[in-house]
Amino acid sequence: MAKILVAASSEPRAIVERILAGHELCGAETMAQAERCLRQGTFDLVICTIVFDESRMFDLLRLAKSRAEWQQIPFVCARVRDHVLRSPTALQAAAFTCRTLGSDGFLDIADYRVDPEREMRDAIERFLHTTSGRDA
Repeated sequence: MAKILVAASSEPRAIVERILAGHELCGAETMAQAERCLRQGTFDLVICTIVFDESRMFDLLRLAKSRAEWQQIPFVCARVRDHVLRSPTALQAAAFTCRTLGSDGFLDIADYRVDPEREMRDAIERFLHTTSGRDA
């Protein structure tokens, strides 16, 4: 079981919480809440949805990569609802910006066809397993 910070508004957070059932999750709907969570705990992963705190995903990513003690925490940006940011150009720009700012990945639920939530969980789990040996 991993400890994961889920930065998302209520509807997408419910989706992410369902996808990551079984892990210890700390939910944050605002930048202030997310920063407070980061300061109070040690996380194995941060997952942030596109529309977090009125589209402040990039702000949280910058914050998470600005402090040495948080830089090693994998940060995954995600789109968990198909109707959000539907333009392919906008999605490509978001994914590019995430990589440029230091995100470990950008996951889009629309990329998964058979069982989207299970497939997204598997992708998130790969981030946890890939980075678990960083401090070893």
